[in-house]
Amino acid sequence: MSPHPTAPQRNKPDLAWLAAIRSSSWLPILLALLAAILYLYQSWGYAHSLQSVLDEGAYLYKGYAFASGQYQIYQDYGFWSNHMPLAFYIPGGIQTLFGPGLDTGRYFAIFLGALMLLGVWIVVRRLGGPWWAALVLWGIAINPALVKMYSTAITQVLIACMLVWVLVLTLGKDRPLWQLALGAILAAAMWMTRINVFPVLPILLLYILWQNGRKAALIAVLAGGITLVALHAPFWPGILRMYAYWLPDSLTPFLAAWQPPAASLYWDPEISLSTRLNSFFRTFRFHFVSLAAVITTWILWPKRSSWKSESHYRAAVFLSVLFAALFAIHFWATMSKNYCAYCLEGYTAFFAALGWMLLVLLIASWPRLTSGWRQALAVIGILVVASGVGFSTFEDIGRAILSIEFPSLGQPSIQVLLENKFQVSPPRGQFLVAFASGVIAGILILLIAAVPAWIGYRRTGHSRSGVWALVSLLVAGVLLTPTPVLGLGYRSFDCGGDVLASYRAAGEHLARLIPPGSQVYWKGGLSVAPLLYIPGVKIYPSQVNGDYSYRLDGDPDALERYGFWNHRLADGWLDEADFVLVEERYYRKWFKDWVNQDRFVELPPTDDLLACRDSSAIRVFQRIR
Repeated sequence: MSPHPTAPQRNKPDLAWLAAIRSSSWLPILLALLAAILYLYQSWGYAHSLQSVLDEGAYLYKGYAFASGQYQIYQDYGFWSNHMPLAFYIPGGIQTLFGPGLDTGRYFAIFLGALMLLGVWIVVRRLGGPWWAALVLWGIAINPALVKMYSTAITQVLIACMLVWVLVLTLGKDRPLWQLALGAILAAAMWMTRINVFPVLPILLLYILWQNGRKAALIAVLAGGITLVALHAPFWPGILRMYAYWLPDSLTPFLAAWQPPAASLYWDPEISLSTRLNSFFRTFRFHFVSLAAVITTWILWPKRSSWKSESHYRAAVFLSVLFAALFAIHFWATMSKNYCAYCLEGYTAFFAALGWMLLVLLIASWPRLTSGWRQALAVIGILVVASGVGFSTFEDIGRAILSIEFPSLGQPSIQVLLENKFQVSPPRGQFLVAFASGVIAGILILLIAAVPAWIGYRRTGHSRSGVWALVSLLVAGVLLTPTPVLGLGYRSFDCGGDVLASYRAAGEHLARLIPPGSQVYWKGGLSVAPLLYIPGVKIYPSQVNGDYSYRLDGDPDALERYGFWNHRLADGWLDEADFVLVEERYYRKWFKDWVNQDRFVELPPTDDLLACRDSSAIRVFQRIR
């Protein structure tokens, strides 16, 4: 018997089951498939219930007209071709295969969304393994805002899909030369789809040179360059209109011939600073985890030697530069101009996946120690982001808070109390309580993070409060994404009902009334999608972009040549049109005067196109011959 009895041994927990789960090869794939199913289920529902917007109808109608040979892009007296060719020819080509219509465009968007998810899975699995790939797919699938943005026939899901597959082909070391060349070709195709993503190609080529050497870079340069030349050539010189619009006049006097004609804009609102701030923080709200992931990665950026591998470090630099360039150019486009202050949230959908990829790279190389100034920056950043996002919720969260009542005080609401005691109007009250709720949320995140930070400090003597604060911010973002606080608060185009069925029914109704060859004047709504179902009619191309292509003055011939219009052109078109289509809400005195002068007879209108809006039926007037 031993003279020194041994101390009783504690039973260690059996974690074999956890190791078995982590080593499973099929479980992360199953989770990823479930995320994809959730995404597709939502996307199908949104594709049927979201109202159609002007851009969507324009992409589809112009695209089909170009792809079927009815018009040429950038031609005189044609459409205002305000985007690069593939933005129109891709949806147009799909419609030539499967038939024109809003349903064709939206089903194609669902397909692109599924293809994008597959690409995200491949890239993230390469960077962090199958479990992280599955979790990232869930992060995308639980964000209603992002799913909605990808479920309509606009270029968000097209560009997002193309960008992800550029990364599938090129990101990481030891990529085959043919994949690098194909990635450069696809990046050039992105340029030819949306000019605002042109930085992807040059940044990609620099990354290929850095990661793969001169031979691979030369092959990629040739592939991307030849593609650019080949896709510019069929549209030359009309495509110079795109560069004349975007490049500064002082630097490009040789593009003067392709500048739009001088005229006063009809749509030229003055955007206040508060509106621009709201737009900026709405973008954070609807892409919260993606943007918070970028901020976290940049604040906690490890030393080069601390990254998991040199390849990971180079991938992180590449993705960071790419994200910064794309966000900066879209921030400039929305905040420096007045035409589309709230477009930033939609534009960010082009490259939102980059934030998730950066986060996976960071986690694989998580820094052990973080300097004090970085932790202070993290705390300040969290308070700014939380308060800004709170401010952006004034329309729903702010209104909901103001409506809270106090039965014990005779049921006055917070709104009534603010008005009676502080003379705060309801609109201002919404801003104040929404902002205050954001500040409080930021403080709560910091308080929650203080608990593990203090425990860690007691054990190691090192403060990591900023790190835990950023982790808490990301966790809160994930938990709140599917709620009205974040992603579910994106309701800009919610409608309900079956929009695809109602648009098709309206189009078929119009097709029964309007024979092929008829000249049609369009004021039937923001989206011209119903016209896709009327074969063989002639329209006035300038009207497809509605008020955005309308000018208050200017030479009529020069305007029509470029794809614009004004009141003098509209008067002439009304004089010669065989049919006039007017949405009920636009049928006011001016139109009534035109169509009620014994020149038109009214035919049966369509049913309402949208269940969410009264007066959305299209009234039909036929000229009396």
